Amino acid sequence: MAKKGSFFLAGLLAAAAGAVGGLLLAPQSGKKTREDIKKMLVKLSKEVQTGVKDTKGKVEEVFGEATEEAMNKYKEIKTAVMEKVAEVKTAGKEIDKDKYAMIVEDIVDEYKSDLKATKNGATKLVSQLKKDWEKVKKVILA
Repeated sequence: MAKKGSFFLAGLLAAAAGAVGGLLLAPQSGKKTREDIKKMLVKLSKEVQTGVKDTKGKVEEVFGEATEEAMNKYKEIKTAVMEKVAEVKTAGKEIDKDKYAMIVEDIVDEYKSDLKATKNGATKLVSQLKKDWEKVKKVILA
């Protein structure tokens, strides 16, 4: 009879431990996740921000000229990369140099049709954005 009581008590303790663990490991709300992504994005954006002159030079290298449209497209693509990095990091996944490079390549691939006007525009843009790895690493490892 005592063995049945011990078994029952052990079962109750295991169930309680499982319930506490489930609460502690439960995913956070969508609102909280979005807030965390936004905070990470702000940090990333500040870290990889470049001056107007530097940005203009990068845009000229990628698009051939630094028109307002080209500047906006460069910023849009760079923001998309930082958003994806923030999403991945906020989801608790590790990001190393190779993972960052894959994110850059995937995002630039999504914009390839916008980059066809320039010779090797996508390749140049991937190269430019990959150079931000050291700055991105500072934020995601902090």
